[in-house]
Amino acid sequence: MREGGVRTVAITPETVTRRQLPNGAVVLVQESHAHPAVTVRGYLPAGVRADPPGRDGLALLAASMLTRGTARHTSQALALELDSIGASVGVSADIEGAGFSARCLAEDAGHVLDLLTEVLTQPTFPSDEVEKQRAKIITAIRESRHDTRAAADKAFRAAAYPAGHPHHRTAEGEEETVAAVTRDDLAAFHRQRYRPDGLVVTVVGDVAASWTIDRLTRAFEGWTPRPAPVLPPVPAAGPAAAVQRRQVELPGKTQADIVLGAPGFARTSPDYYPGMMADLILGRLGLMGRLGARVRDEEGLAYYVYSQAQAGFFGGPWAVRAGVNPANVVRAIDGILREIEGFHREPTRGDELRDARDYVTGSLALRLETDGGIAQALLELELFELGLDYLTRFPALIAAVTPEQMGDVARRYLRLDGYTVATAVPA
Repeated sequence: MREGGVRTVAITPETVTRRQLPNGAVVLVQESHAHPAVTVRGYLPAGVRADPPGRDGLALLAASMLTRGTARHTSQALALELDSIGASVGVSADIEGAGFSARCLAEDAGHVLDLLTEVLTQPTFPSDEVEKQRAKIITAIRESRHDTRAAADKAFRAAAYPAGHPHHRTAEGEEETVAAVTRDDLAAFHRQRYRPDGLVVTVVGDVAASWTIDRLTRAFEGWTPRPAPVLPPVPAAGPAAAVQRRQVELPGKTQADIVLGAPGFARTSPDYYPGMMADLILGRLGLMGRLGARVRDEEGLAYYVYSQAQAGFFGGPWAVRAGVNPANVVRAIDGILREIEGFHREPTRGDELRDARDYVTGSLALRLETDGGIAQALLELELFELGLDYLTRFPALIAAVTPEQMGDVARRYLRLDGYTVATAVPA
């Protein structure tokens, strides 16, 4: 449907079909008949948190292997088959989980859903393909050692989060831990962590909901939950007891990078909405909020500067990130702290709150212009138990955020006496 030239797709309990399959998997389908295409998004709890001790990077390597050979297709045969129908299937892993996606024409939906199921349930981990993927990840790890942005982020996570927390490190792991992963490790990880209970699949496009659910029910038949090792509890993380400073020196560099902040809030936390709005005004709105206006534009201390609150199942970093001339590192940090302190005192100025509300609600509507955006939104609604009526409630949730709430959240997380700052500078 189009209103005023803009495509609108309602996500409500009446327009979305949700079904939990006998093996525990959850399927959500939104019919969208504007284009003869189908988009799939999905999630499995098989991210970095599930990496065994000494095998950091296993989750990432395992996810990258799922399309590299199955019981019925070699890597090349699978790629050729997908290319022949103009379809795509992908799997990836990050700190909190493993995600997958697919896209195809509606006429090929059944075949592609079968291929996706095959990829998720029947990988074979061919030795030659394992070595190719291992080499790619190790190369990326080596390259990150010479990247000031990556080095600052890694140093920040190691200092800000306790060992054992998913955000203590990056998803890639270390060169030696990735090198130690065996094919048996990959097969065991897949067997234990790629399970139907915890699986969420969202399908959006030119298909009938009943047909899609029946097809996935048949495809997943025989995929049953298996016992898995219990994961240790996630240690608590918050602002440090005192200011923590870490510096990494990289030879041959001409730019320095800064990461300054603290562990933030989870997506389901009551702090999420005021924290998200505070983050937007501080360092994302317009040309990167107050930080961009002052530290970069007025004072000329940064090539780029912005803030980002990463809210997922666990509180990801709420941090300010900046790229600066090495001669300006101290001044840029001081400028960032001044803006944070100013936000503590005055969370909103002029039309900032109105502009932030307009941006949040408008960007959500824009996101729902594509089937991929709708599928991702459905996935988040299910994973964070927001409810299928969430989008109708969302504007009111944003309108209810007050400057006082925003200031309170900023003072508790972005504390001036308990932040962590990591810098990566030329040696």
